Amino acid sequence: MKKFLLLLLTGLLFTSINAQTGKQNEAEKLMERVSKRYKNFKSMKADFVYTLENKQQKSQEKQKGSILVKGNKFRLDIANQLIICDNKTIWTFSREVNEVQVNHYSPKEGAIRLDDIFTMYGKGFLYKIVESKKDGNKEIVVIELTPKDKKKKFFKIKVTVDKTNQTILSSQIFEKTGTIHTYTVNNQVPNLKYDDNQFTFDSKKYPGVEVIELR
Repeated sequence: MKKFLLLLLTGLLFTSINAQTGKQNEAEKLMERVSKRYKNFKSMKADFVYTLENKQQKSQEKQKGSILVKGNKFRLDIANQLIICDNKTIWTFSREVNEVQVNHYSPKEGAIRLDDIFTMYGKGFLYKIVESKKDGNKEIVVIELTPKDKKKKFFKIKVTVDKTNQTILSSQIFEKTGTIHTYTVNNQVPNLKYDDNQFTFDSKKYPGVEVIELR
């Protein structure tokens, strides 16, 4: 996941410009509250659907996945792959070929972390609420973000938030190539208890697995 925003300034009058600024501030404050909520979690489990779409090529792929996170440790299961990290080592296991690659873990190389998935909307963006609607007792808000750094390979992100409980329901990343990445969260449960051994790869559980040591 990345960052996002599209700031549309249509102020013909000074008052309309002020109104637009107010909406931007409201969107930013909402994202700050959502990010703060997720950062307070000690752990979390989430199930999601990842959709890769390119309208120019008229192609679409969908994959179901799940992730467990405990601090900076994670266990990601998607597309017949299991990626496990204990914040020192990262294991990438392919079920298709029964092979696991072992690498040193470096957060600077784009590591998957709790705040990467749900709280990376806090810096380097402009914010705007583009839709707000009621869904039963819930208030659903769609926030559009555009990066201040125009060199990014994406030009906007849309985040759908349940404002009622400050939960992210989905994120869409729009790349300049026409590719759209959509993450729809179907279930998320915070503060579950996980043993640390869930965040290491035990080759004994995978008979015949080939271990590729890259450290």
